[in-house]
Amino acid sequence: MSPNSEEGIISQTISSSSSSSCHYQCIATLSGNSSYVSGLAVDGDSLYVASSDGHIRLWPLDMAMAMVREESTSSSSQGEVSRSTVAVTGSPVKCLAATGDGLVSSHQDGTIRVWRHAGGRRRLALRAVLPTAADCLRALLLPGGGYVEVRRHKRRAWVHHVDAVTALALSPDGESMYSVSWDRSLKAWRLPGLRCAESVAAAHDDAINAVVAAPDGHVYTASADGTVKAWRRRTGQKKLSLVCVMERHGAAVNALALGAGGRVLYSGACDRSVVAWENSAGAGAGGADVRMVATATLRGHARAVLCLAADGDVVCSGSADRTVRVWRRGAAAAYTCLAVLDGHGGAVKSLALARGGAGCDRCCACHVEESSSCSCAALVCSGSLDCDVKLWRVTVSGL
Repeated sequence: MSPNSEEGIISQTISSSSSSSCHYQCIATLSGNSSYVSGLAVDGDSLYVASSDGHIRLWPLDMAMAMVREESTSSSSQGEVSRSTVAVTGSPVKCLAATGDGLVSSHQDGTIRVWRHAGGRRRLALRAVLPTAADCLRALLLPGGGYVEVRRHKRRAWVHHVDAVTALALSPDGESMYSVSWDRSLKAWRLPGLRCAESVAAAHDDAINAVVAAPDGHVYTASADGTVKAWRRRTGQKKLSLVCVMERHGAAVNALALGAGGRVLYSGACDRSVVAWENSAGAGAGGADVRMVATATLRGHARAVLCLAADGDVVCSGSADRTVRVWRRGAAAAYTCLAVLDGHGGAVKSLALARGGAGCDRCCACHVEESSSCSCAALVCSGSLDCDVKLWRVTVSGL
């Protein structure tokens, strides 16, 4: 890990009555991955980095933050923070998600691996590969049979993904997980029992690239067919139902993120834009009434938007143009680009956002939308096709 001194500061007006400044600094570059970074997950003071060679590595963020604090008071050179390989798999990793007691990873071979912490956080022990053998057997014994046709003259149990599992989303209560795949399916899993509870075989007309689960029970999926869809279990039903189709992008949608406490959905696409969606209808019976309306289109990237991360009123977008843009949602859903984080040598493929990074005064519990008169810091982690991860300290101040 090498400290990086590149920094910058920009200020822009959000509205006539308020303004905001953003100070950003690349505090470290994490090198040493043998292939491109395909997934990031922050779990407490740990950053897990997945790569296309099937390795999952751990970087201790608390040590990185200590290096930054020491560097600010000393001119002597700092030592390197050591990384450790905590898991090795036989298939490229597509996505990582932290569960609190471990990780879940999705893979190119169509499987999902569930990991638990072993030896503190320095090692991951494989708990299960989904679908499990027991789950497959249970599916086959269900009335009506458990096989679906995946290709001509080829059938598989419905609990299987038959192509790369591109994204995972955990429900806010931690009881359920949702997975999507290039095979166009959306699956719901019960985490305590590690069972596939449901599969929507043709959720989209093309490969599905992203999924997020909102606190109100809605599940959103994004696809190469250019649409974003909202799903929900209606009152009295056990199956997911399609409740809304969002069409605004002119190309494949690659990424989704939820901000403002889950009230705002962001989608990023190959058309180089990020669209902000908000529900224009109140919750109906069972909370199933949703009508998502595009309230803003964020433009500025020169190439496709590949990844998103959001927290509070701050959203970050990573692009094939090798940059990360930091946006802030202001009054009346007006957005300002606060910073352009430039430094990667390849497309930015993954992002993780940790609020309360180095320099946060914690005066408003690191939720920018709660106060516009304080300074709050975020740690933005960006992974790229250049095989590096960069750590950015971004401080947003209200004036």
